[in-house]
Amino acid sequence: MTTISTKLPLEDYLINKFYDKELNGFYVAVENNTIVSDDKKLEDQVWSLLALASSNYKIEDLCEMSKSLDRYYDEYTNTYHELTDRFGIVHSAGMVRHTHIQLLTSYGLLVIGKYTNSQELVEKGLNLFKTIHETVLAKGSPSILNANLTEHINPNKYVLSTIFAILTLEEAYKITEDSLYLEYIKHYISEVDKFEDQEYGGVYDYLLTNDEPFKSKGKKTFSNALATIALCKAHEILQDPGVIEKGKSYFDFIVNNLKHPLTGGFWNKANYKGEARVEPVESYYNNDESPFPVKYTHDQALLFLCTQLISKYHKATEYKSLAEDLLYQVNKFKSKDGGMFIGQGNWFSTPTDPTVPLIRHFMVPHHTPGAFYAGNTGYLPLHEKQAKTQAITLWVLNTANARLVNEDKDINLDMIPKHKSELKQNLDKITYHKDVNLKIDEKSYLNWLDKTKSGAGFGLTPYKSPLGFRSDKSPQNFSALHVVSDLTIMGEKISKEDRESILRGMFDCQNEDGGFAEQPGHLSEVFTTYCVILTAYILKSKVPNEEKCIEFIQKCQNEDGGFGNSEGYPSDVWHTNLAVLGLHAMNANPLSIDKCLAFVAACQNDDFGYGVTPNAPSETFSVFRAIDTLLILGKQPTNYEETIKWLKQCQTENGGFRYKPNANESFVGSYHAIAALYLLGELPLNAEKCKEWLSKHQSKDGGFSRAINAPSDTTDEGFICLQASYMLERNLNPYWVAIIT
Repeated sequence: MTTISTKLPLEDYLINKFYDKELNGFYVAVENNTIVSDDKKLEDQVWSLLALASSNYKIEDLCEMSKSLDRYYDEYTNTYHELTDRFGIVHSAGMVRHTHIQLLTSYGLLVIGKYTNSQELVEKGLNLFKTIHETVLAKGSPSILNANLTEHINPNKYVLSTIFAILTLEEAYKITEDSLYLEYIKHYISEVDKFEDQEYGGVYDYLLTNDEPFKSKGKKTFSNALATIALCKAHEILQDPGVIEKGKSYFDFIVNNLKHPLTGGFWNKANYKGEARVEPVESYYNNDESPFPVKYTHDQALLFLCTQLISKYHKATEYKSLAEDLLYQVNKFKSKDGGMFIGQGNWFSTPTDPTVPLIRHFMVPHHTPGAFYAGNTGYLPLHEKQAKTQAITLWVLNTANARLVNEDKDINLDMIPKHKSELKQNLDKITYHKDVNLKIDEKSYLNWLDKTKSGAGFGLTPYKSPLGFRSDKSPQNFSALHVVSDLTIMGEKISKEDRESILRGMFDCQNEDGGFAEQPGHLSEVFTTYCVILTAYILKSKVPNEEKCIEFIQKCQNEDGGFGNSEGYPSDVWHTNLAVLGLHAMNANPLSIDKCLAFVAACQNDDFGYGVTPNAPSETFSVFRAIDTLLILGKQPTNYEETIKWLKQCQTENGGFRYKPNANESFVGSYHAIAALYLLGELPLNAEKCKEWLSKHQSKDGGFSRAINAPSDTTDEGFICLQASYMLERNLNPYWVAIIT
C-alpha cells in the first residue's frame, strides 16, 4: 500500500478518486464517491502518469505507480495490452494494439523514465517505439492490429499515430541526442502533411490505405490541437519557422470553425469542410462515434496550451484574450470537489443549430468508457469525471504553468422582477373540457401511445426493435412523464394496477443520493428526477425519501443562483427550470430563491428574449424556461409585454416558429414559443396556421415527427403536438403548462 502526498487540487482529485491504492492503477470513471467503471485502460494509466510527472510528483511514489504498466506488458511482442479489469487481468477486448496508444505509451515511458531517473523505463520506451516503427509505421501504419501485430483490424491510417510518433521522437532525441531521431522527426512531420487539407484547412483524422482522406471521419479538435503542440515542440529542436506556421494553421482551423455559438469554447469535431454539425448517416454506418458534436473539457485545455506555445512566436493580442476564454471554459467545468467534468452537450434543432443544453452525449457507440444504455440508445453522462479528462487537464495546466481559480460570482439582486406573478397556481381543472375539434387525429395518437406500454412503464416508441435512429420501447422515465400527462389531458383513466406499476418502476430508479436516474443503476440527474417527481405528482403520489430527494436537487444550485443537472455542474436556465419545478411539486424551494431569481433575470437580453445563460443569445427554448421559472417562484417577468412581441415575431408563414429571429424553423422550439406565450396569456399571431402546421407533423402510424412527412419519432414529439394543440384552443390550464413540460 502506497502513502500518497499531494499538493494541487486536481492532482489531489486524480489520486484520491481514481488511484487504486490497494492494487495500483487508475480507474476509468467516477461520479462523486461512486466508481462508475473500475476497469483500467492503458491510455488512462499513461496520461495519469504523465500528468503526475508534470506536477513534479514524489519520485518514489511515481515509480511505484508506474509498475502498474507491467500488467499490460506482453514480452512476446514487446508491446502492451490495452485494457484490464481492476485486478490486472487482461480483457479479451484489451488484446489489441492501437498504434497511437502504443506510441503514447512509448512517449510516457520516456518522460516518466527521464523524470524518475529510470534507465529501465527509458529503454522500454525506446524499444517500444522501435517495435512499432519497424512493424507498423513502416508497413502502412494501420491504426488497429491484433496483439501479435500480424493482422489489421483497421488498416486505415490515424493522424494521432503520427502525432504521438513525433512527441516520442522529440523526447527520445532530448534523452539520447541521437541524430537518427532527428531525422525521424523530420520524416514524421512530412507524414503529417499527408493528412493536411489544403482546401479547407486542418488535418483529417484518417487516411485510407491509398493515402486519400477518409472524409466521412471528419476532423477532430483533439487531433488538431495535439498536432499543433507536437509541431511547436518539434520547432524547439529543429528551429524551423515553417513547422510553427504549420502547427499554427491547425490551431487556427479549430478557432475559426468550431466555436460554440451559445456557450463559448469549441466543439470536438467538424466535417471535412470545417462545419460542426450532426452527422447521422456517417455515424450510423461507421458506428464508431456519436452523430452529435460535444464540447470536451480536455479539448479546451489542449487548445489553451496551444495558445501558450504559439504566443512564444506570435505576439498577436488575440491569443491573450483567447487564452483567457479557454481557461475560463476549463474552469467552468471544475466541480466543487476539485475534479473536472467531461464536458457539455446540446440537442440540435437542425443539423447545425445547437439549442437545449444536455448533460448527456447521446448515441455514443457501444463500449464507450463510462456510457450507459437506455433501451437501444447509448449515452455518456457528461457529469462523470474520467481519468483521461483529469490527467490531460492537469498535464496542460502544469505544462503551461497555469492554475484554475475559484471565481467570485457577481449576483445582482436588483435585477429580480418587482411584480407578483399573475399565474394562478391552481389545478382544480387540468383542461376546460371545451368541445373542440383538434386538427390532429387524437384517436390515432392514442392508439399509438397505448402501444408504448412496456413492463412497468412506457417506451419512447411502440417499436420493439426498430432500425434507423428510432428508439425502442424499453421503459424510460422521460417517456413515462409524457405518456402519463398526455393520457391525463385526453381524459384517459389509468387503472390502479397500472398506476402502482408505473410508480414502482420509476421509484426503483432512485439512488442513494435521493435523485433519480433514467433506469435502475444509472446516475442521478435533475432532469430524470424532475420526470419522476412530476409523474408521481400527476398520479397523486409522493416520491420515496422525499427529504433526500429535495436535498439532492437543492445541492445542484450553484453560487451564481442557477442550477446544473448535477451537483456542481455549470448552471443554465433549462436545468434551473426543471430543478425549480421539481422542488415546487414537493412544496420546497431553492436554498436561495433570490439568487435563483437573479440568475434567471440575468439571462434576459436587450431584445427582451432570454438566453440559456447570462449573455447567451435569445432563443425560444430559454424564453419559456426563464418565464416559467420566474412565474413559479412568484414573479412576473420584467418587460414581459416586449417578450411577447419578441416571441410573436418568430412565427413563420407556415405557422411554426423559428427558435430565434432569422434562424431555422424548429419543431421543439415552436412548442416552447407557444407555451411561453400561453403562460403570458397570449397565443401566436396566426393560431390557425399553427394548428395546421402541428397537424402536418403527425405520421401515418399515429405518432408525431419533428419533420413533416417523416417516420414518427418519440413520445416527446407526441407530447409537444398534443399539449400545444390544447393550448391553441385555450383548453389547458396554464398552471399545468407551467409545471408539466
